[in-house]
Amino acid sequence: MDKLLMTFMAVYETRNFSLAAKQLFISQPSVSVQINQLEKQLGVSLFDRSRHRQVQPTPAAAKLYQTAEQLQRTWNQGFEQLKQSVERPQIKAILGFSQTTSVELLPRVIETLLADARFQFEIRTMNSESILQAVVDRQVAYGIIEKPIVADYILQTELPGDRLVLAGKNDATLWLLREPGSGVRHYTEAYLHEQGIVPQKTLVVDSNQSIIGLLTNGIGRTLMSEGILPDQVNRQPLGEQYHRHFYLIGLDQQPNISLADLRAVLVDAMLQH
Repeated sequence: MDKLLMTFMAVYETRNFSLAAKQLFISQPSVSVQINQLEKQLGVSLFDRSRHRQVQPTPAAAKLYQTAEQLQRTWNQGFEQLKQSVERPQIKAILGFSQTTSVELLPRVIETLLADARFQFEIRTMNSESILQAVVDRQVAYGIIEKPIVADYILQTELPGDRLVLAGKNDATLWLLREPGSGVRHYTEAYLHEQGIVPQKTLVVDSNQSIIGLLTNGIGRTLMSEGILPDQVNRQPLGEQYHRHFYLIGLDQQPNISLADLRAVLVDAMLQH
């Protein structure tokens, strides 16, 4: 921080050139010189020196002090962040989000994730089974998926989720299906079986955005997260079993960040929205 501002702040706080000099470990004449220099640069008088010991700040000094305080806070924060980044280099952590959670969940938590100076996060989007395989292969550190899984060496914990609805035209004979391995495909097949429905026609589409485009144009019907559907798409509510959780998964040994710690960060961010 600029030494003239530091000297000014010391004089403003102590109301005394001699005390300010002691705080700064410089001579009183040096304090006087620096205050004069600052006043000359700004073209204003900062202190009334008519009193014998105490000096009285002018209105200009009061405004300058507020600005100097803000600058000091910014400087200190930047200094600490730089110091921490040098002392503890950021750890790269790749997170896998399913297609639905990347739209439904990621925007709600990304600011909190980016604010954690310990990590440099990278986001990859794929379906639930691909995320599971990527976690097993250590290609991603953790995954956020849409259906529960059972796999050796994998830890799993619930996150607040979403609600699936039946989307599209009621009389549509074409069923739009996500690809095998997708969380939505898992629930869609369960729904069709539960209702005894054998679709006359099916179309497999591996992108939620493409499915939304078809539904928006009146083509087909499917199960989809209500939170990502445009308002113009018709939807029907389903039973409580289609109010689902999301799931955070990872290997049982992660040295850099624990599953519990990451879950706490995600849930806290979700509750703030």
